[in-house]
Amino acid sequence: MAQVALELQPCCGKRSGIGTYTYELARRLQSNEELTFCGNLFGKGELETLPFPVRRFSAVPYGVYRRIWHTIPVSYSFFFPKTDLTLFFDYIVPPKVTGKVITTVHDLAFVRYPETMSKRNLKRIQQDIVYSLERSEQILTVSQFSKEELVSCMGVEPDRIAVIYNAPSISQEIVDAQKLLDRYHITAPYLLYVGTIEPRKNIARLLLAFDQLKQETGMPHQLVLAGGNGWNNEEIYRMADGLSSKESVRFIGYISGAEKNTLYQQAQAFVFPSLYEGFGIPPLEAMYFGCPVICAKAASLPEVVGEAGEYVDPMDITSIAQGIWNVISSKSYMQKLTESGYQRVQIFNWEQSACQLKGLCKNLLTK
Repeated sequence: MAQVALELQPCCGKRSGIGTYTYELARRLQSNEELTFCGNLFGKGELETLPFPVRRFSAVPYGVYRRIWHTIPVSYSFFFPKTDLTLFFDYIVPPKVTGKVITTVHDLAFVRYPETMSKRNLKRIQQDIVYSLERSEQILTVSQFSKEELVSCMGVEPDRIAVIYNAPSISQEIVDAQKLLDRYHITAPYLLYVGTIEPRKNIARLLLAFDQLKQETGMPHQLVLAGGNGWNNEEIYRMADGLSSKESVRFIGYISGAEKNTLYQQAQAFVFPSLYEGFGIPPLEAMYFGCPVICAKAASLPEVVGEAGEYVDPMDITSIAQGIWNVISSKSYMQKLTESGYQRVQIFNWEQSACQLKGLCKNLLTK
């Protein structure tokens, strides 16, 4: 029986896209007569119960190990027993990993939009990505778009790249809708954005488009932005504070899964004008809850959203404003997007993605 280890560091803390992908796949990987799974985890971060044992090295936080591995290249296998295959979900493979390796490259923002990344994270990826790709027997990514980016920008052979999609990440917990809206001073109707507050998400242009619509149409809507702070976001907050409609803009920070679900259900439309996504989970989550989607016609988003969204030019403030108005000014169009969204979201399923990952591991280990 072959043993497969999953590097679980992205699952700890407040999860966003990469952490969600890692956790949702991991919790569906049951061992069988062919593959036995285990997890690797540095430090003492809390982690929900998974269907396999998790091996911890608590003496050294992952951040410390990552900072020293170039100067003190301690083998990864010093911390965790050797396995036949190790899966890494956050781009980088540490030095001296024994056995076969799969690494996951979610997008190539470090090539296409390096100015939108934190300097530390950009340096980390640029320093180690070439080695990580060369060390991996298989590269995992989350969309055909990102696969094509890997081929064109990094020269990876197409047959070394496997695409395994994300899916909606839905909490089973519920919260009282009115209490939630009152807590964050949200009033209906409102537009919703969910995601990290950072430049790549194009929030500055969204704010300007919203302000333009408020002035031109007098619409009563609030703009609710839910998500944790990323990097280089000081200008976003300064811009929001200078809007004529600033009283209608609500930054509510990182929210729980249950709160997120409720906000999708209560919103009139979901707006996601991101400049660059390797996949983009939030539009699917909005569709799942019947919330019409307005998103950028850029990167992977058309592949994910299909015909179930109103597309805008992410570089054009007027286009973003017009896209929002096209949706919220027409009840029939809103209903059409809701219905097509319900159909579209059925394509994406974590169980199916986990099954694909099991098959990928099995095939690689039999080569």
